[in-house]
Amino acid sequence: MRKFFRIGACVLLALSLGACASSGAQKNGTSADAQEAELILVAGASGRVGRYVIGHLREQDRRFRSLTRSRQQAIERWGDSYRGMNWVEGDVRDAQRMQEVMTGVTAVISVVGSREISGPNSAEFVDYKGVANMVDAARAAGVEHFVLLTAIGTTDPSHPFNKATKGALEWRFKGEEHLRNSGLVYTIVRPAGLVNRPAGEQGLLIEQGDNWRPLLRSTLSRDDLAQVLIESLTNPGTRNASFELANDPTAEQGDWRARLAELEPDQP
Repeated sequence: MRKFFRIGACVLLALSLGACASSGAQKNGTSADAQEAELILVAGASGRVGRYVIGHLREQDRRFRSLTRSRQQAIERWGDSYRGMNWVEGDVRDAQRMQEVMTGVTAVISVVGSREISGPNSAEFVDYKGVANMVDAARAAGVEHFVLLTAIGTTDPSHPFNKATKGALEWRFKGEEHLRNSGLVYTIVRPAGLVNRPAGEQGLLIEQGDNWRPLLRSTLSRDDLAQVLIESLTNPGTRNASFELANDPTAEQGDWRARLAELEPDQP
C-alpha cells in the first residue's frame, strides 16, 4: 500500500517529526503501521490456489509480492485484472534467486506444487528442494512466519497417491520437515482434494494427526483454502502447527477461525 502525501502539510511535519504518519483502519483489522511494514511473498501465485490467495490479499489491502516463473503467462492465464499483482519472476529451484526475492519479506505463503512424476519439475526438486531453498532464504532474510501448503497423507509411505507418484508425498514430507527444523515460525496446511467452489458454501473440517483415510474422498474449495492460509499468518493457534483441512457440509460455517485458535502445536 502506498502512502499519499499532502505536500505542504507533510513537508512541515517531516521537518519536525521526521515522517508523515498514515492513519485509518485497515480491512483486515491491523494498524496502519503494521500494514505498511508487512510484505507477504506468495510463492506459486499464478497457480490455481495462488490466484485466490493474491485476490484476497488485494481485497484486504495487504502488501504482497507474487512469485511466478512467468509474469506474462500468469496474466494470459488469469486475465488483465491480474496485471497489478506485483509480480516477480523466479524459480524456487534457484537458491540464489530465492535469496533475492526474499528481500524485505516479512511472511511467506507457499502454494507451490509439482505436477510431474519425474524430471526437474518433479516433487523432489519442487516440493522438497524448492521449498528448502525458500525456507533457507526466508531464515536468512529474517522472515517472521512461513505458511506451507502440502497434502494430506504426507506422513504415510503407504498412501496410494504416494505409490502412484513414485514417492511425491515423501518428498513433500521432507519439505515439511525442513521447515519444522529451520527455526522459523511456521504453519503447515494439508488440504483435501481441491475443487473450484466459492468460499463459505460449506463449513470446514480442521483436524490434526494426518489421519488421511477418512478424508480420502473429501474435497476442499480453493477459495476457502486461500482464506485459511492468510488467516494462518495471524491466528495464534496456527503457530508451529500442522493441520488437515477439508470442507464439511455438516460443520457450522464461520466458526473456523475460533477452531484454528485451538490447534495444538507440533511436538518436537
